[in-house]
Amino acid sequence: MRNSGLWLILCVIAIQFACSKNTESPQPAGESYYYPPLTGTTWETESPESLGWDPGKLNDLLNYVQANNSSSFIILHKGRIVVEKYWIGNAVTSAKIFSATKSMGAFMIGLAQEQGKLDINQEVNTYISPGWSRASASQEAKITVKDLISMTSGLNENLTYDTVPGARWRYNTLAYHRIYEVLASAYNQSNDNYTKAQLWDKIGMQDAFWDTEPGGGPTMSCSARDMARFGLMMLSGGKWNGAPVMTNAAYFQSMINSSQTLNPAYGYLWWLNGKSSFILPTSESFNGPLMPNAPADLVTALGYGDKKIYVVKSMDLVVIRHGSPSNAPVTYALSNFDNEIWKLLMLAIP
Repeated sequence: MRNSGLWLILCVIAIQFACSKNTESPQPAGESYYYPPLTGTTWETESPESLGWDPGKLNDLLNYVQANNSSSFIILHKGRIVVEKYWIGNAVTSAKIFSATKSMGAFMIGLAQEQGKLDINQEVNTYISPGWSRASASQEAKITVKDLISMTSGLNENLTYDTVPGARWRYNTLAYHRIYEVLASAYNQSNDNYTKAQLWDKIGMQDAFWDTEPGGGPTMSCSARDMARFGLMMLSGGKWNGAPVMTNAAYFQSMINSSQTLNPAYGYLWWLNGKSSFILPTSESFNGPLMPNAPADLVTALGYGDKKIYVVKSMDLVVIRHGSPSNAPVTYALSNFDNEIWKLLMLAIP
């Protein structure tokens, strides 16, 4: 009797210990995410069939993407490659991503702010010499870094004065270019040096480098896999394999949510789906979401010539398209190509 009582006590203790261990050591969020090594070409894959995706409908998507002048197309699910196609070049082929660089620039601004290098609420003239615009000295002195990354500088495309900062949303690439002068001043380093140290090396963007747009402005050149790595880091909330790349969660969330009320579909240099209205770079305004066929929580980096970095947290997806302009009617940042991609992809995913 004494032995059976002791046995019962030991069993109770064992059960309590097991329960305590489960409570104290829960499975970390996102543990099933995969992150490729920082160097080399190793990258785990996952078959569409294992996810229950429809191979036939997925093939319809790939045919459409190929027919629209794409050089590469990647779909990641929880970091693993489900689709990787190259019609021109290969996994290490880099090309200009144009305005998709903007979203990487917004991330770099956030990193500099959390490191105490700058404050987005400070005037641009705090970091670079006055006279960077064609506005008067007093008008220019009121423009903040935040105005540049939310496209509310109040300047026209030629950097002349239009209205007070914050009063009008205008897609202004020439004004946005000044953020790289701000960053170079804040870090006291060239774009190549601070970007490599603060971003590229941390997530393994091995083929990325700074390049020049036809008009003379800065742009990154990246491979499709570089773009996928950046998208995966964004999907992971600014972390890479558990290590924080950006620790400022407040800035990260502000970056991928409406930065102002004039164009709710725009964060800090990120395009946002699922909002009540949007304004295109052409200044045309539309009611409804940016991409009706895509998930409402999609955020995206969009560049001229249909460069795409789509991130969808609710579905654990990153989708990358690199190449020349598609055949869609509009090819300046947003085009009908975006909506058609998501129509076909959503048909393939149950």
